[in-house]
Amino acid sequence: MDELLKGLEDDYVKAVRGNEAESVEAFVEQFLYDSWDYNDQNIETIKTVMSRYTQGEIYETTFSGAFNEMVDHVQEKLEELDADKEYPVIQDGQGASILIAFVDGLVIQYFTGCCTVDQLKEMAPQHKKILLQALRTEK
Repeated sequence: MDELLKGLEDDYVKAVRGNEAESVEAFVEQFLYDSWDYNDQNIETIKTVMSRYTQGEIYETTFSGAFNEMVDHVQEKLEELDADKEYPVIQDGQGASILIAFVDGLVIQYFTGCCTVDQLKEMAPQHKKILLQALRTEK
């Protein structure tokens, strides 16, 4: 595996495991703040990995495998925290995917200069509410 990609994956998994939240609500909030700090601190490495991927230096299966590993850790944590099954999207196995897709979209906005990390942090309480409502959506 690409060394930089492996480092990003390891750091991400460590951050998820280190999130000591005791509820879905607290996990989502901490995940948002951790994501803004993490992406800000690692943006150059992320750019390098994405460039290597788009140039074919990192195989698609390697990249998607690392990404899926990260998603799986978030999903496991969400399921653990949703013991009372209050969040249908988590119970359907899509909670992490929705959460990460939302965060990644905002990271792209940060990457392209549409917003700053400070702006993302200011918007975190509203984003938390939006995400929690999304996770409560029933089929």
